[in-house]
Amino acid sequence: MIRKIITLLIGCLALASCGKRGGEKSCSYLTQDSTVLKVATLSRSTSYFNLQGEEMGFEYEMASRFAKSLNLKLEVLLAKDMEELVEMLSNEEVDLVAYPLTITNDYKERVRYTMHEYITNQVLVQRKGKGAQVLKDVTELIGHTVFVVENSKYHERLENLNSELGGGIDIHLVSNEEDEESLIKKVSKGEIEFTVADNNIAEVNKTYYSNIDVALKVGFDQRSAWAVGLEADSLYEAVNNWFTESKNNYIHQYLYNKYFRQAKTSSVGYKKFIDSHTISEFDGLFKKYAPKIGWDWKLLASLAYQESRFQPTACSWVGARGLMQLMPKTATALGLDSSKIEEPEMSVHAAVLYLQSVEKYFMSIEDNVERSKFILASYNAGVGHVKDAIALAEKHGKNPAVWEGNVADCLLWKSNPDYFNDPVVRCGYLRGEETFRFVSEIMVRYLEYKDVIKG
Repeated sequence: MIRKIITLLIGCLALASCGKRGGEKSCSYLTQDSTVLKVATLSRSTSYFNLQGEEMGFEYEMASRFAKSLNLKLEVLLAKDMEELVEMLSNEEVDLVAYPLTITNDYKERVRYTMHEYITNQVLVQRKGKGAQVLKDVTELIGHTVFVVENSKYHERLENLNSELGGGIDIHLVSNEEDEESLIKKVSKGEIEFTVADNNIAEVNKTYYSNIDVALKVGFDQRSAWAVGLEADSLYEAVNNWFTESKNNYIHQYLYNKYFRQAKTSSVGYKKFIDSHTISEFDGLFKKYAPKIGWDWKLLASLAYQESRFQPTACSWVGARGLMQLMPKTATALGLDSSKIEEPEMSVHAAVLYLQSVEKYFMSIEDNVERSKFILASYNAGVGHVKDAIALAEKHGKNPAVWEGNVADCLLWKSNPDYFNDPVVRCGYLRGEETFRFVSEIMVRYLEYKDVIKG
């Protein structure tokens, strides 16, 4: 199995896999000269992912803060599944599993669970809103169709539930080319009626899709927890103490709200342009800086609308700020004063500098319009994820220099373990749907601007 060590590179442009670091001591038993905390987790929307060059995820941020509390450097290794997490800990390849590892008798013989437990369960994901009838009891599933991945734990639970109810649930099986998150998206879009997911995954997706209901349990509560080695007494105590402290000083609550409660999209409407001659009050800035990257100013304006709806003081849930929604770290890496990132001209200037730095990775794409789509995708997700999608395209016989129907499709695959665990993929999990939609909406709006705006 491929195990990857994820390291953030300068400029938030890309990620790379590398070998284990030499010369640094692991802290399995928290010795006085320990410098590194090696942590294993899974690449998932709930635990670890990379967005715009920033390492993120609920479990990742918790582990990062824990390591910092011990004055240790965090090193993250990604496993393919929970069994591999246990193997890595049992083989002393890592010090800590920072993932809600299911508590089983088998695992108890191989790892030591920390005292902070997660209680999870499977829930029905259904659409709510105008014209939708939200089910309140599992018995109401009789006569309805539920979509799940074949041979998954959700499939097993539905079969058991169907047996408990005496039959009547239409269980529609899909291949493992799909996953629970892609099915949740289909529920939100009205393409399917129901699916099933773990409640933590469902809660994260609810922050992206406000029209889904995830309140109905369809499974029993399942206990899970972080884990350490069987004899890592000092680390065991340190983790337990830190979780208590994190609750007392609201770190846990803050991060939980950030990932599981805070809406990731805005439902507020904003005008896309002022009149047939003016897109926004910032048109002069777009016209000034767009030529520096060889873009039509209207494309740069479309990017700005996508990012902030032309609101200079906008701040996203991940901390991106300003008209062009840049991360402060990115501005600093570009040699700019991050404290001024909300100033419109500074924001546009910084965005164009960043776009220029990204473009060099895609100069082999000869068509300028096509290349701009790769650049836009990188602006949203980071170069590393787009290069992963190119690698998948090359591997699966798609055109690596064409976005629609080729690399874009491969980016969507990066939310599926079968693909983000592929050896050619270096940056792991990504909610590819978000970046796919990001590029599409910008390009469609750009065409609208070209058609409507004179001059």
